[in-house]
Amino acid sequence: MMESKEVRLTEMWPLMAEQLKAGKKVRFAPKGISMLPMIRQNLDTVLITSPPKRLRKYDLTLYRRENGQFVLHRVVGIDRDGSYIMCGDNQYAREYGITDKNILAVAEGYYRGDEYIACTDKKYLKYCKKQVRKQLMRRHLVRVKQLIKRMIRVFYAKNEKK
Repeated sequence: MMESKEVRLTEMWPLMAEQLKAGKKVRFAPKGISMLPMIRQNLDTVLITSPPKRLRKYDLTLYRRENGQFVLHRVVGIDRDGSYIMCGDNQYAREYGITDKNILAVAEGYYRGDEYIACTDKKYLKYCKKQVRKQLMRRHLVRVKQLIKRMIRVFYAKNEKK
């Protein structure tokens, strides 16, 4: 049986970048929970390829933040200045200001267990649209919840003074 070893993306990126530059595809296993329920840590893998000149809404993108951190998130919008708005499926806080220079690769598809799902699949695209709508709703619900908590604190603070 072949022995497996977990290697950090930071260590593997130079080799991955070389393969992508040569026109090849690279398959890797993302870590973290930001893309749940679509991508499950230690269970699913993503097939990436070199990015196109410009990304489109719903593209699943591997990019690098200014602090060097690698991130696999979805394009949920494009800002007026041409930068991308990114967000993980399991998040509601959006990340602004991601530019083409941050973009490393784009997903062509992913393996959910042994099943391959292409990013062009109609069911996948329907899922993407649904997730982005849910993120907007969650963001609004979080704001309403924060407002209610603030109102309760103010109410109790006024009653304690009496």
